[in-house]
Amino acid sequence: DMFRAAIKEGTELGLKAKSFMDQGALVPDEVTIGIVRERLSQQDCEKGFLLDGFPRTVPQAEALDKILSDMDRKIDHTINIQVDKEELVARLSGRRICKVCGASYHLV
Repeated sequence: DMFRAAIKEGTELGLKAKSFMDQGALVPDEVTIGIVRERLSQQDCEKGFLLDGFPRTVPQAEALDKILSDMDRKIDHTINIQVDKEELVARLSGRRICKVCGASYHLV
């Protein structure tokens, strides 16, 4: 999870994200996009990467296009997974997040 990594590393954007997360608020696009930009510029992303849950908004999608364009990269493939509402409710109902380390897990 990019947010947790940025928080653990103590980056400026990570600390900004943490302040929103601690309040139970959504992290603003500006902060999210900055964290994604920083992450995609790391060496281990040079040969490719997988984004899960990003982009979630039109401004995030537009920013991703700009980030990739600046890096002379493009999206090669996308995957759209569709799950019916009942299954989503079942998954979310059992989801928990560890207050100590921030890891997410499921009760089942």
